[in-house]
Order: sequence, then C-alpha cells, then structure tokens
Amino acid sequence: MNSHKNKPVLVFDVNETLLDMTPLKKSVNALLDNEQGFRIWFGMLLHYSIVSNSIDTYDDFGTIAAATLSMAATSLHIKVSEDEIKATLSKIQTLQAYPDVEKGLKLLKDHGFRLITLTNSPPHALKQQLINSNLTDYFEQALSIDSLKKYKPEAATYLWAAKELAVQPKDMLMIAAHGWDLAGASHAGLKTCFIAREGQSVYTLSNKPDFEAKDILAMAEQLVAVYNK
Repeated sequence: MNSHKNKPVLVFDVNETLLDMTPLKKSVNALLDNEQGFRIWFGMLLHYSIVSNSIDTYDDFGTIAAATLSMAATSLHIKVSEDEIKATLSKIQTLQAYPDVEKGLKLLKDHGFRLITLTNSPPHALKQQLINSNLTDYFEQALSIDSLKKYKPEAATYLWAAKELAVQPKDMLMIAAHGWDLAGASHAGLKTCFIAREGQSVYTLSNKPDFEAKDILAMAEQLVAVYNK
C-alpha cells in the first residue's frame, strides 16, 4: 500500500458521478409523460436547493425533490398524487453503480488514495445508496451536507468537508459529473476532476477542471499515473 503523502484526498459526488440514474430518469419521465421530464425536474431540484441556501431555510434533499417534482408536474399540466411522487422517487435508493466505478475505486484504494463522498443527499439515503450499490467499503467517510444544512455548490460545504477530513482545501480533489459542483469546489480552493457522463458538460464560465476523464476507471488510471511517480 502506498502512503497518502502528497496525494489529494478524493471527494466524490454520488448521483450521476458514481450511480447510474437511468432507472430514476425513466420513472420520472413516465410520471410526467415527457421525455424531458427528468431534466426539467432535476434542474428545478438543484435550483430550489440553491434557493434554500439563499433564504436560510433547510429541508433535506428528498423533501425538496418531492416538492419540485410536484412543481414540474404543474409546469407540464400533469396531475400527480403524493403517493405517485413517493413511488417515483423511491428509485433513487436502489440505483446501481456504473460498471467502471468499482474497478476505478479499487485501483485508487490499492494505490493509497483516501476516498470520501460529499453529497447533497441526506445521510439515511446516502447510506442506503452505498449499501445497495456495494460501494460502502471503498469510502473512509460518507459525508452529507445535511450536517451543515447548506447545499453544494455553496463554498461553505467544501470548506466544512475539509475541516471534517483535517486537510486543507487545496489538498482535496472534487470528482463530479456536474459542472456546477466543480465550479463550487474550485471556488472553495479544491482541485477538480470532471467525469464526462452522457449529456454532462463543464461550466465554461468557471475555472477549467484540473483533470477530465470519461469515467471513474479512466480517472483512476490518470491519477495513479500523476501521483505515483
């Protein structure tokens, strides 16, 4: 086992970065009877989580997810019940990891990297997600913004994670498939790595990511080559 010395602590986003959201996408699209339903809803979910930061209120991500799914239905002139919303969103806890994920995480662990999650999902949902996708054992800590009650990409969330891990922000590398997450991490002083999942793009008005890769295994191979010289 190689030591942690000079290696950044790797901080992973979970949804879409590690876990394949396809079953949830299909479920939301079916509920909203629209092939863009998921995209509309997920954008609203992120939007209103940031509104939550701005107005100093906090409801957990699942609660905002349900509220914005109802709002998305209204915007598409679809009637949905609370039970239908609950059934649709329940898919988020049973998502599976992309096929590249376990190989990549194992390679990183074998080469002495510290692996952490930092997600907007509440702890109970995060724990279930990691169990159901067989990823629990790869992570030293599973951090959720719920402890701080501020959503990514607020700088405070990344700085809080740095304190929890007893490292400097510059010694952390945020790995995500979302341009907004990396913009927030970079603003807080972290290094960043963009995972180019299907349909995802970097935010070109923010700092360019330090690393880019098509998936977690390709990213792992890149980081091992850079930090294990």
